[in-house]
Amino acid sequence: MADPDPAHGLPGRIGVIGGIESLVLDDRRLWFGFDFTSDQVLSPLIGDAGAMARYAARHMRQRTGAHNEDYWTHLVRAAVENSDLVQFDEQRTFTTRSLEAGDASPAHGHLLYLLDAAAEDPDDEDGELRPVQARTTVGNWSLLFAPYVRSAQTA
Repeated sequence: MADPDPAHGLPGRIGVIGGIESLVLDDRRLWFGFDFTSDQVLSPLIGDAGAMARYAARHMRQRTGAHNEDYWTHLVRAAVENSDLVQFDEQRTFTTRSLEAGDASPAHGHLLYLLDAAAEDPDDEDGELRPVQARTTVGNWSLLFAPYVRSAQTA
């Protein structure tokens, strides 16, 4: 997977205050920006720590304002060991094989939470949550969700 160009932010999610989170998919660490206030992802999944720091410096903010790449590099590194979203690393570790089988436990709850956070339209017009297979995700988040969606369609 090639990392997205950090020059391009996600529409509607540029300049938002957020932090850095990470997950592991098929033994590969991927980082992403996250807005804890609105429960939205702020970036595509990015597999290179430097690219994540560049993306954040360009498109994200902290409560103290905009920061340079060095500042964000520290947060990217910290996101390997720490998460403000889950308590245990196994809750943010996935394999394509387990997702295709419909089994993401113990990360299943976190997977569904991230699906909502990465959805372009998490709620339909009635305020009802759309089924997993009917959701469209921002950026390249389909890398994580496509195998799970396939399992839901065949179940």
